[in-house]
Amino acid sequence: MGNKNKLVHPLFVLSISLLIINDFYLKYIFHNTFTGKLSDFVGLFAFPFFWSVVFPDRAKQVHIGTAVLFCFWKAECAQPVIDFINLFGFKTFRTVDYTDYIALTSVLFSYLCLNRPDRFEAKAVLSKALLFASLFGFVATTQKRDAPSYEDGFKSIDIYNQGDTKLIAIVDFRYSNASIIQDSSLNNEFNCIDTVMLLPGRSERFITPIIQVDSLQFPAGFKITLTDSLGKQIKAYDKELFLKEATIGYNEEKSTEFSSSWSLTIGKKPSENLKPFKIYGRWKTVSSSKNQHTFEIREKYYYDVDPDSELAKYEIRDSTVIITYPKLNREARILQIDNRALTIKWDNKKVLKYEKLYD
Repeated sequence: MGNKNKLVHPLFVLSISLLIINDFYLKYIFHNTFTGKLSDFVGLFAFPFFWSVVFPDRAKQVHIGTAVLFCFWKAECAQPVIDFINLFGFKTFRTVDYTDYIALTSVLFSYLCLNRPDRFEAKAVLSKALLFASLFGFVATTQKRDAPSYEDGFKSIDIYNQGDTKLIAIVDFRYSNASIIQDSSLNNEFNCIDTVMLLPGRSERFITPIIQVDSLQFPAGFKITLTDSLGKQIKAYDKELFLKEATIGYNEEKSTEFSSSWSLTIGKKPSENLKPFKIYGRWKTVSSSKNQHTFEIREKYYYDVDPDSELAKYEIRDSTVIITYPKLNREARILQIDNRALTIKWDNKKVLKYEKLYD
């Protein structure tokens, strides 16, 4: 069993070939139960066979471990592990379907083939090529390919982060096993919980398991959970709240669960950059203010009129005015500005309301 040329065993070569072809081609053409089961059967033959060739003295343990790991991987209790892995940017997925356990027969078949006294001769370059092809196939089959676009036939959700911090959206669009039994078309790679990383100002697309031509209701457990980068929950959408806040195309009046696609905007919209010319002029606190203050700001200087001060330089960063005196700096955050009304939060935490005396 220590013969590394066992990697050229015809059944192993066939299983690795089918695994890669199925994952990169057949799943995108057919999207059905057969392609999902095919990955399980050929994968459960190839994976323990390969590692038993690499570690010939551990063949029995490899096969038993493969069966146990597969049972855990296909169970719902594995979802927290998958969600944790996806937090680091890996797009790992699997479909929960307990009928997949029938594919465990491939593990036994792999062990029997491995223990047959067959010998195969192959050039070293072929064995190395099969080695790398096998590793590629094992990794690729757990990775979510670039999702088909809206035009490719599945309904989709576009999530846009309008805020200035990274957010994480955990989308639960899984149908129950009972729903899958009633409609086998739902048994595809998109019937899952997915973790979507959303950088500031970026949009990501989540593909639902619903084919465009279908008018299926959302799964009973549908939920989108938003968290910050540390995992603290910010907001959660159930179906009702999602349909209320999501928008759709084609100028339909409102979003429904039977729409073709949805767009959801999340995150706190940052303040618009302050346009300097809006603040030019002389400003005085309103008469009701306990703290009286008058200042003048122009294109090239800032000047405290009351109490009197020297001319100072300043710069504007977003909605904050940074005033530079010879010996200190001050910051004034613009909370609101209209034509002749201004509200400022100063760095001493005082919030003052001003009215414009003149431009």
